[in-house]
Parts: sequence; C-alpha cells; structure tokens
Amino acid sequence: MTTRRVAIIGGGVAGLATAYRILRTASEQSFDVQVGVVESERVGGKIRTDVRDGYVCEAGPNGFLDNEPATLRLVDDLGLRDSLVRSHDSARRRFLLRRGTLHELEMNPVKFMRSPLLSRWGRVRAGCEFFVKPYRGDKDETIGEFGRRRLGKEFTQVLLDSMVSGIFAGDVDRLSLRAAFPRVAEMEQKYGGLLKALREKRREVRARVLARRARAANANSNNASGKDDAPETERSVASAAGVLHSFRGGMGQLTDSLAQALGEDHIRTNLTASRVIRSDAGDFRVVAGAETWDVDAVVLAVPAPVAAQLVAELAPPAARSLGEVSVAGVHVVCTGFSRAQVSHDLLGFGALVPRKEHLRSLGTLWTSSIFEGRSPEGTVLLRTMVGGAHDPGANELTDEELVSLVLREITPVYGIKGEPSFVHVARWSAGIPQYERGHDDRIASAREALPPGVFLTGNSVAGIGVNHCVAHSEVVSSQVLEFLTQVPAANGATA
Repeated sequence: MTTRRVAIIGGGVAGLATAYRILRTASEQSFDVQVGVVESERVGGKIRTDVRDGYVCEAGPNGFLDNEPATLRLVDDLGLRDSLVRSHDSARRRFLLRRGTLHELEMNPVKFMRSPLLSRWGRVRAGCEFFVKPYRGDKDETIGEFGRRRLGKEFTQVLLDSMVSGIFAGDVDRLSLRAAFPRVAEMEQKYGGLLKALREKRREVRARVLARRARAANANSNNASGKDDAPETERSVASAAGVLHSFRGGMGQLTDSLAQALGEDHIRTNLTASRVIRSDAGDFRVVAGAETWDVDAVVLAVPAPVAAQLVAELAPPAARSLGEVSVAGVHVVCTGFSRAQVSHDLLGFGALVPRKEHLRSLGTLWTSSIFEGRSPEGTVLLRTMVGGAHDPGANELTDEELVSLVLREITPVYGIKGEPSFVHVARWSAGIPQYERGHDDRIASAREALPPGVFLTGNSVAGIGVNHCVAHSEVVSSQVLEFLTQVPAANGATA
C-alpha cells in the first residue's frame, strides 16, 4: 500500500488538531498516511498553562465557549469531558473602566440606556441605531467606521475600542469588521441592525422558554402562565451565546492531550522549519536545519509572517500576501493577593479599559472568580494584559517594568493594599494577528497563489479563538485527505 506523507509546520492547537484529525480519519478509512508535526519550541503554541505555587496562570487563551461542536467533538475524542470546568455564573458579568471607576456592562437594552458608561447623548445616539439603514456597499469597513456609522462616536470610542483591545489587542480604525467579527456584519445584513437582531434573538429565546414551560405545564398539569420569564430569558440568551469552559489543569491540558494522543513519533519539537520548496520529484521538501523531508502535502499552521518566510521561494505572491498580515505583541502579568488585600468583590469575569482612560493595560481578568481552583484558598488571581497595536513599545519593557506598570494601574481600581504575594509574566512579542482592512482578500490571494498540496490554518487565517482553530482543523484535514487521494505519493514512497 502506498504511504502518503504530510508535514505540519506549527505545533499549536491548530496544527496538533489537524494532525490528529488526519490520522484519525485516515485510520477509519484504512488510508495509509504518515504525519509529522514540526515545532520550533514546545507544543501548544499560544496555549500555555503555568501552575506555580498553587496559582494556575494562562499565558494565552483563558478558555473556550461550549457552542462550537468541533471543539466538543475533540474534547470527547480525547476523553476530556470529565476534565471540563464550567465558569461560574457570575463570570457572565463584564465590566468596563470609565473615568477611573468600574461599571458593569448591561446586556439588556433598557438597562444599558440607564448606564453611566456613556453620556446621555451617547446613549441616545446608540439607541438611534435602530433607524440606521444597513450598509449595502462593497467597502471593507473597519470596526471603527461601522461603529460610528451605526452607534455613534462615543459608543465606538468607549465600548467598541475596549472590546477590540480586549479580544484582538487591536485598533478599531484598522481592523476589518468583516474579517474580525463576521457575525456582526451578517447580523446587520440579515436583520437590518444590531438592535433589531438583538430584539429578534430575544423573541426567539422567549418563544422557546414559553414553549418549554407549556410542555412542562402540560406534563405536570400545572399552568405556569403569568410568571415573569425575563430572568430566564436573560439566562437563555447567555446560554445561546455559549458558556465559558476550561479544564481542571488549565487550557494546556487540551494541547498536552493532543500531543499525547499523537505520540512522540509524530512530533518534533525544538526544530525550526526554514523553507518549503519543491522536491526533486516535484512534490514538496521541508527544510529544517540540516534535515529535510520529502512529503506529499504541507500544512502551514504558523503565524502568517512565518508562513510568508517559509514559502518565499515556493510561492512569492503568496509570501507577499501573508507578509502583509501584522501581529501585535501582548504580555500577560498574573498577580496573586490575599483576599483581604483587595477591596473589590471581583464578582465577574473582569474589566476592559478603553483607550480614553489613557492607561497602558488593556484589561484585567479576575481569574480566580472565573473558574474554581485557580488560586490557593484565601487568595485571588488577577491577569492583566499589556501591549497591543496601540502600544508596541510594551515589547521593550522588562518583566520588572511590566509588573510595576500593572500594579500602578490596577491598585487604585481594585483598592489593593500592599504588594502581591505572587507574580508571573508571560511575554508574546508576536502575540495576536491583526485582521486589518483587506485581511480576507489577502488570505484568499495567498491561498490561490499556493500550489495544490500546501494548506493554511492557524489563528492568522481561521480566527483567533480556540474554537476557530479547532473547527478549521476539521476543514483542513478533510482537504488534505481529499488532495492525497488525487495525487501520486512523494518519490513513490511505499510502506
């Protein structure tokens, strides 16, 4: 039987999950394939959990929402269902720093219109979104352009800016709405606006709640009509958007389990791939130091700028497109305190910081309030992000300077007394890809310019979240296997 060979460059969750899916599907189909993952450092990519002194520190993603079937399939296939940890209900509460004070973000439109986050005019202007016609042009709007058009300048500066900083560490006036938040763009086109979409979603949820009650009433001969269903509707809306989950051992348990399932025979770490070129037989050759491998297919599961360097000789137009994707540096400072040192109740997920506050921190997650067991008893763990597209100079700060900056900014906000008993810093000089205007076109051009048999995945092309990368791994693995069934093996290799 002919053996097909696949090289996957990049050992983050996207690369590992793609390798896992290829091998699992090939085994089910009795298709003979060899898969090798090449990673320049440790496996896991941006997912890394550091457990020290009883504190569980996430260097990258804090968790994932349970509304992506592909991720749940992977969790089940790896036998991790019993290791899942559900976030506390209080973690649905999100806060924003405004004029030095924390305010809760109200998801209910009526409550939001009474919130002090925006001025009275800012709230009125945001409410006028209901009457703004949907955009029907072809321009790739930035998030800032979209926000000012539909919701007003103040809403954009305060809420959209902080949201974009918290998720992408990005700039609202550079990131593409269509690429960064495709569902928001779709909601405008489908429903005519965000408030109209929210109204329709709430109606759908309310109808489901009432239908469920009617079934229960019939079953129990106890009519529940007349009961106020607003709180249940709120909970149902939140559940429909997904509930945040992690693992007992942190998010690193997911990538560690993937690596364990693949086995040492399929993973090479501390080895940097430098080029992907044509082999003498016309297939592909991966060059890594003094080693080379001839393979039938290559999956690039690395940041776009790294992928650009790898294919610079193989496909110069693709390299140019990939090289135009910028990456923002983000640094994570974890600080642990005794509960008595922090006056704020920390009942929530955390707080974002708009640029209008003139602080360098992007936001702080209240890690010990989100998941059980993230800090020793009687303590709290805070996780603050610094850097991003607005602050590239953060890359030049030392660890000590980052910690000093964070403590200076969070101490008055949370009423902290004294010094932290625990500090941990994780640095990402190239942390989060920036989906700037034209991003989708750049990725499409790169894919078109790559020769058949070379595939792209990872957070530069699939979406920056864990769910995005896992879902895309299923797509790419299917594409790879389909390709392998249509071409001869590299160098006529046989088992």
